[in-house]
Amino acid sequence: MYIRGQLRQIRAQLTMKPVLAITMGDPSGIGPEIIASCLESASRISRPIVFGHWPTLQQALNDLGANPQIQLMERAKPAEPGIIAVVPTGQDGPPIDEQGDRSSRAQAEALEKAVDSALEGTCDCLATGPVSKEQISRISPGFIGHTEYLAERCGLARDDVTMIFMSEKLTVGLLATHVPMDRIAQTVTTERYERTTGHMVALLKEMHPDKRPRIAIAAFNPHAGEGGLLGSEETEILEPFCRDIRERVDAEITGPTPADTVFRDAMSGRYDGVIAAYHDQAMIPLKLMGAGQTVNITMGLPFVRTSPDHGTAHDIARTGVADPAGMRLAIDAAVKLWRARASG
Repeated sequence: MYIRGQLRQIRAQLTMKPVLAITMGDPSGIGPEIIASCLESASRISRPIVFGHWPTLQQALNDLGANPQIQLMERAKPAEPGIIAVVPTGQDGPPIDEQGDRSSRAQAEALEKAVDSALEGTCDCLATGPVSKEQISRISPGFIGHTEYLAERCGLARDDVTMIFMSEKLTVGLLATHVPMDRIAQTVTTERYERTTGHMVALLKEMHPDKRPRIAIAAFNPHAGEGGLLGSEETEILEPFCRDIRERVDAEITGPTPADTVFRDAMSGRYDGVIAAYHDQAMIPLKLMGAGQTVNITMGLPFVRTSPDHGTAHDIARTGVADPAGMRLAIDAAVKLWRARASG
């Protein structure tokens, strides 16, 4: 592990162009076309390796009128400069344009092989295209999302990693990821706030090294619990946590702050990051800003992983209207974060 880390640092110092694994995601969704649109810009800042169903990606490139140099390879390795490496996954055959067994296996295999390459040190960072959780779960029972899958593959518990969404105006860390609402209260613990806040501080310092982060802790209950009248989580967990962590981190911590105002204040520039108590508390304000403006970053992994903020969008696949902006942001963020870590 030490030698691998030294090699990565030397590579960063010499070229600052990481080997970037890109997974196509669901080939029957918009993944192929948005990735095809991003390959030229990705090759300017990284050495990309695409994992996914090759005939589908080839069709997407043809539809765009793009003709990059492609090298197909059975096992991931960086191609020569200016050449896009592709590791084909799934069965050969015609492009995949509908959900089903072929689509499920192609996207699951792409994710598996890309993570293998990151863990082996072949790839420096990972940008994932949108997958169909339902389709993958049919062949991989228990799969509920990238974040949980990546933690497991890295030998980590789900609570060891944090889902953070970063945009120009709003950065939000999630206390819990894909948890049903009837179990959300069980996730409100000091340990999870400790982990999430620590990852938020680390990310903000990596992306903005000259700035002391200002972080707000969003309340769990309406009106921050009204002194216990509307819930006890604030008085029993959040207030003691905020008092304690202010003494231990190099960041300005505010909270617990009512959730109906904290996101507005963050977007106006008062805070650099917000810790949200549950998934939709974070995602509603983020998605009100518009699709394609936010990058999903998984903190706590041994490698950089990012993804766009949208799903597979089957309803617009192959129509030519899918916007690649979110995927392009994810690729740019992966490279920027890798550079910050490699040069640090």
